[in-house]
Amino acid sequence: MNLTLRLILVVASALLASTVFAPLSWWFLAVVAWIPLFVGIHGTSAKVGGRLCLLHGVIYFGITMAWITKVFVGMSWAIVPLAFIMAFFSMFFGAGYAALSTRYQKGWLVALGGACWWLAVEMVRAEIFVLKFPWMTPGVGLGPGWISPVFGVYGISFFIVLGGMLVAQQGKARIAGGVLLLAMLLSTILRPSPYKVGEDGLRVVAVQAEGVYGDNLIQMADPLAGEADIVLYPEYGFTMDVRQTKHLYDSFAEFSRKHDALMVFGTVTKLDQESFYNTALTMDGDQVLGEHYKNHTVHFFNDGIAGTEAKPVETRKGTFGTPICFDCDYEDTVRQMTGKGAEYFIVPSLDAKHWGLQEHEQHAELFRHRAAENGRWMMVASGSGMTQLIDPYGNRVLSLPLMEEGILSGMLEKRKGLTFFTRAGWLFPWIVLVVGSAWMLWLMGSYYGQKKAQKIGS
Repeated sequence: MNLTLRLILVVASALLASTVFAPLSWWFLAVVAWIPLFVGIHGTSAKVGGRLCLLHGVIYFGITMAWITKVFVGMSWAIVPLAFIMAFFSMFFGAGYAALSTRYQKGWLVALGGACWWLAVEMVRAEIFVLKFPWMTPGVGLGPGWISPVFGVYGISFFIVLGGMLVAQQGKARIAGGVLLLAMLLSTILRPSPYKVGEDGLRVVAVQAEGVYGDNLIQMADPLAGEADIVLYPEYGFTMDVRQTKHLYDSFAEFSRKHDALMVFGTVTKLDQESFYNTALTMDGDQVLGEHYKNHTVHFFNDGIAGTEAKPVETRKGTFGTPICFDCDYEDTVRQMTGKGAEYFIVPSLDAKHWGLQEHEQHAELFRHRAAENGRWMMVASGSGMTQLIDPYGNRVLSLPLMEEGILSGMLEKRKGLTFFTRAGWLFPWIVLVVGSAWMLWLMGSYYGQKKAQKIGS
């Protein structure tokens, strides 16, 4: 295959993959979007494969992360270095896959080794790297499915990539890859319908508002709070430490007693004049039942000191987790809370209005994966959206329009059973990370060992 055709395939894959995510959200294309990339880099040298994937990454991340220009006001140029940083991981994958395809030529070993190496690189980029960022993976793009409660979103990525690499081969491997990709597509299409809440369900009222403060924000929920078991407000809904602000604390306590409802809201816990924890506070009347400090603070922002514990809150309405916004981008916080007894999740979130629709829609998908992985209901209140109610299968049952103030009222149910993912399946991508990295190190060592031997022989 000449270089021009390889370039066409790589660019086509990058453009196709970008349509999987918002604003287009053609999620069903996730099972085929990366196949042209695998075909385009198969059989090249490590240098060419790396460069082709770097090009793919710059285009792909440049399009899907375009909302960065709205987040960093006055610094729209920031998208360029960030896209290149993300694309360097694509380059590492491309170099490794090219080496695999050169060593094994074709068949299952190329596909299996390539899928392991893909997931190893994906895990480093998403969960380990200093700028870890788990958005825009094939698994996130396809959406929750039957694989979610078994191997989670990274498991979905692995099987999509494995199927795509098999399709990029020849003969029976291609047929097997097609079957696997069809199965992955059906696992999402045929996931269970929205879960029906029983008579013992709980009503949660979530407030979506940005730029509304103090008592006005508290009172927004008043029209529906009379029927609520829990009232939820967004992350940083109250930017001062409510417990050190007597007027607000008393207002929350009075509102809670008036409606006989628990209150969960985003505030801060001041440590000194400069330091604080981004906090989800749970109150019942004038009693503080629990507080969660955000474990995963947002890069480049003054988002407080990262918390180190992920524990649920025990209340008269059951035991529930209160992860905050970015906590739900990663698998660990929600999983740990579920393992410690969380029966459902009440989540304060932010997503500022000026960040734009694309960011809001992309971010909203991460909460669906966390709900499906752990088999739990999840209500999310976001400053300007997406405020949403998600069932244990990852279905979005209810939501509010983005960028509008509103109140979402919905029923959810307590659940106690643990999914395989919560128990052990979360280890799958970490095991693949070790296998893929070890395989690539052995391959590279073997390659350079042969080069050295040839040089000595000559």
